Amino acid sequence: MRTRVYIDGFNFYFAAFKHGRFSDYRWLDLPRFADNVLRGHRIEHVRYFTARVQPRPWKPDDLSQCRRQDDYLSALSSLARLTIHEAWFATSRVARPLTVSPVRGSRFVEVWETREKGSDVSLASFLLVDGFKDLYDTAVVVSDDSDLLDPVRLVRTELGKRVGVVRVRRDRASVFRHEADFVYGVRPWQFRQAQLPQNVTLGDGSVVSRPGGW
Repeated sequence: MRTRVYIDGFNFYFAAFKHGRFSDYRWLDLPRFADNVLRGHRIEHVRYFTARVQPRPWKPDDLSQCRRQDDYLSALSSLARLTIHEAWFATSRVARPLTVSPVRGSRFVEVWETREKGSDVSLASFLLVDGFKDLYDTAVVVSDDSDLLDPVRLVRTELGKRVGVVRVRRDRASVFRHEADFVYGVRPWQFRQAQLPQNVTLGDGSVVSRPGGW
C-alpha cells in the first residue's frame, strides 16, 4: 500500500521532545521512524513541515537552539525519501490584559508575541494536492492538531483515500479518533532504532554532527 507521511514539525517537537518523554532521541531519522511506526506500509515519501527558529533579544539561548536546528535540518536534507517544507515565524507587539488590575494606570501590558505561520496550511495543501495527483493510497498525518480535521475529512470523503494519524500524547483522547481510519501511538524503541548517525555527510562533502544533549 503506497503511503505518504505528513509531519507537523512543531506539534511533533513539543509533544515528543519539549514536553514529552523522548527528549533523548531528537536526532531522528524521520523516514526510518515512519517505517518503524507504520509496519506493513510502503512509505514512499515523508513531508516535514517546520519553521526556522529566529533569535529573540529577550531569550539569549535562542542562538544555540538555532544552530542545533540548522544542523538537524541539514542532516535531514541528506535523506532520500524526505522533503522539508519551511514556514516562518512572525513577531509582533500585542496588548494583553493583566491578571490583577492595578490601582492606577493601564489594565493592559504590551508584550512581544511570536507565532509560527504557514505550516498547517502547507501541510493541508500538500495532503490534498498529493491525493488529487493519486500519489498515495494512504496518507498518515503525524499531529494531533484539530486545525487539520477538515483536510483529513476531505481526503477521506472527497478523494476516497485512507488517512491515518500518528500521535505522541497519551494524556487525552485524539481529536481524530472519529475522523481517521486509524490512530497509532508511538513507542520508545521506534525512536531509539531510528537515530541518524553521529556524523552525517552532506551532498557537498561537509559533515554535521549530533548536537550535545541530543
